[in-house]
Amino acid sequence: MTPRMGDSGGGPMVDRREMLTWGIVAPVLASGPYGALAAVPEGLDALVVDSRLADAGLSALAARRTYTIDGDVTALWYNTLDTLWRKPGFVLGGITGTDALFVLERLAFDCGRRAVSRTELRPADRFGVAAASWVIAPVHPSVVKA
Repeated sequence: MTPRMGDSGGGPMVDRREMLTWGIVAPVLASGPYGALAAVPEGLDALVVDSRLADAGLSALAARRTYTIDGDVTALWYNTLDTLWRKPGFVLGGITGTDALFVLERLAFDCGRRAVSRTELRPADRFGVAAASWVIAPVHPSVVKA
């Protein structure tokens, strides 16, 4: 998101390019579990894959950056996301357990971001963890509640 001339100080605005990107990204990620993510759209800046859920189809995923976790997002947060989410416009997608997604959503909220797409891929296992695909993106100022 880029600031606009004449902006009344309401924060950055979404430009046409970002709107087109989201028009492509959101439907693709919501349309299917692993097949939809096989060709990751250009709108994602990075992709997180949970190795606990790694099926054969997940190994072929490609994004500008791909990060693998084993359910624990601690190292990813401290080494990568904390820095990236301090900058505007970073869009993160992933296939993780709902436990890891819960933590990422909490961290994202503190950085002015939220899950804009969330699709359950398979039901919860015996530990209560389901697989989910998701996208976390910056919150546009027009949707922030005062």
